[in-house]
Amino acid sequence: MYTRTRIRTAILATTAAALLPLTAACSSSEQGTAERGVAPQQSVTEDAAPAEEPVEEKAPDTELAVGDGFRYKDGVLLTVTGINRLNATDFGEFDLKPGVDKTGFRVLLDVTNNAKTPLDLDTWGVNAQGATTGGQTEFVSAEKGSKQMTGRLAPGKKGSFTFEYALAKKDGAEVVFTMTRVDDSVDILAEDPHWTGTIK
Repeated sequence: MYTRTRIRTAILATTAAALLPLTAACSSSEQGTAERGVAPQQSVTEDAAPAEEPVEEKAPDTELAVGDGFRYKDGVLLTVTGINRLNATDFGEFDLKPGVDKTGFRVLLDVTNNAKTPLDLDTWGVNAQGATTGGQTEFVSAEKGSKQMTGRLAPGKKGSFTFEYALAKKDGAEVVFTMTRVDDSVDILAEDPHWTGTIK
């Protein structure tokens, strides 16, 4: 006769065995790889032995800095080239401006289509959040210098686009920007690339 503890243990073991393949599949999936800037190597003389340095854990390919690229498996390359502060002179009369307690900023993104088929830019999702103490952003509009990401990008072509936001000043100047690609070329369950940087 089974005791309550033995029955509970058997149920947990069965549940864990059922979830293991799903968990392993999700954790091993990836959409692409990071392309980071390479720091210059230090020269070492023949007489001097290289100093031992602690091995730094490699950041995930989806955790990027401004200036880094993320290359999808089909060759599409995304690069956040800047996170720039929007000034009062950047807004026109009919633009949607941030409140006095918020900082307006613009994310600059390059998209290079190295895939063999046209890239539908209307299927992408974007998100920006505060990265200092958290904080939600809101969309603003600044027509001067903006370039909406829309339409189709032909194979072998590169496009530069902008996204405008505002973040509460109390939430600092660090921002994490996320791109989500939704089409048949990617695994939608895989982690999206994130770029973290300071509003300049």
